[in-house]
Amino acid sequence: MNRPLRILQINSGGGWSGGQYQVLLLSKGLAERGHHVVVVTPPRSALAEKASKAGLIVEPVPMRGQWDLSAVLRLREVMKRHRIQILNTHKPKPHTLALMAAMTSQAPVVVATRRVSFPLRRHPFRWVKWVAGVDKIIAVAKSVEESLIHSNVPAGKIVTIYGAIDLKRFRPASPDPALRKELGIDESAWVVGKVAAHRPWKGYSVFLEAASTILKEEPRVRFLAIGGKSDYYDETLRLARRFSIEKQVIFTGFRDDVERFYPLMNVSVNCSTAGEGLPGVLRESLAMEVPVVATDVGGNREVVMDGQTGRLVPPNDPATLARAILSLLRDRGTARRLGRQGRSLVEERFSIEAMVTRTEALYQSLLGDQ
Repeated sequence: MNRPLRILQINSGGGWSGGQYQVLLLSKGLAERGHHVVVVTPPRSALAEKASKAGLIVEPVPMRGQWDLSAVLRLREVMKRHRIQILNTHKPKPHTLALMAAMTSQAPVVVATRRVSFPLRRHPFRWVKWVAGVDKIIAVAKSVEESLIHSNVPAGKIVTIYGAIDLKRFRPASPDPALRKELGIDESAWVVGKVAAHRPWKGYSVFLEAASTILKEEPRVRFLAIGGKSDYYDETLRLARRFSIEKQVIFTGFRDDVERFYPLMNVSVNCSTAGEGLPGVLRESLAMEVPVVATDVGGNREVVMDGQTGRLVPPNDPATLARAILSLLRDRGTARRLGRQGRSLVEERFSIEAMVTRTEALYQSLLGDQ
C-alpha cells in the first residue's frame, strides 16, 4: 500500500481553462486516495472556488509576478504549516515562486508540469528553473517532452503523463433542444464548433476563413465559437464581419457547461497554429463521440489519428480545413465511426484513474530517492 503523502499543487490562473481543470482533477484524485493535498491559487480564482466546493484544502496566495517576494514568503509559511513533501507547480509564474520558496526552506521534492509545446524562453536562470531546481518535469504530451529536450532539458528529467478526461461528465448524449433554441439554431442546421480561448495561436482566423468557404457550399451550417474573452476577442469579431459571416457564427463567450454544447456539434474543430500540449477539447469531443478535425501541431496527433479517430490537417491552411469539415458533414457514417473509435481511445488512454495512478507513482518514487 502506498504511503500517504503531503502534496502542494500550485497554479496562478485566475480564470478557468484546461490547465486549471487538470489541477482540480489531479488534486481530487490524490485526495480520494488518502493523500493530504493543498491547492495554492490566487484568492477568488475559479480554481479556488471549485477546489473548495470539492472539499479540498485551498490556500489563497496572491501572485503578482515571478519575483513577488511576499508570495514566496507566504508559500514558505504554507509549506511549513502543512509539512509539504511534494511541490507540483503548474504554469511558469508559480513555478518560479515555488522554486524560490523551496530553495530558501527545507526543500521538498519539486515537480513541474508543462502543458504547452512552445520552446522554453531563453533567460539567465533557465537552467536553474528547469534543470537544477526540479526533480522531474511532467510533460502532458510527447510533443511537450520533445520540445523540452530541444530546449536542452535532459531526457532523464522528463516523464510524459497524459492529462485526463472525466468520462462520467463527458459521455455520449442527445442534443439539448432548449440549448439549440437558446442559440437560435434551426433543427435542420449542421453545427461546427470550436472550443478555445481567444488567443492568436488558437487559430480563430483560420477557423473563420474556413467557415466562409464552407458557407458558400453549405449555407445551412452554423458555427460555434466557445471561449472566454481576451485581448484578441474583438479581433475575432472583426474577422467574422470582414468575412461577412457574423450572422452564421455564434460567439458564446466562456461557458462552464461545454458538455451541453458538444452534442449539438456535427464536427468539433481544433485548428491551433502552434503551442498545443494535449488539448482538452479533443479529448472531450471524442469522449462524447463527436468527430474532430484538428491541425497537426503539438500533441494533437497523439489524440487524432487521421482516419481512425478524426481528421488531421496542416496548420494555417483554411482551404484544407474546410474540405475536411465538409467531408465529415456529408459522410455521417464515417463521422460516427470516427467518434466511436475516439471514445474507445479516450477510455483507454486518458482516464482520470490513469493520470492519478501514474502521477502518484512518480511522487512516491521521487520521495523514495530523497
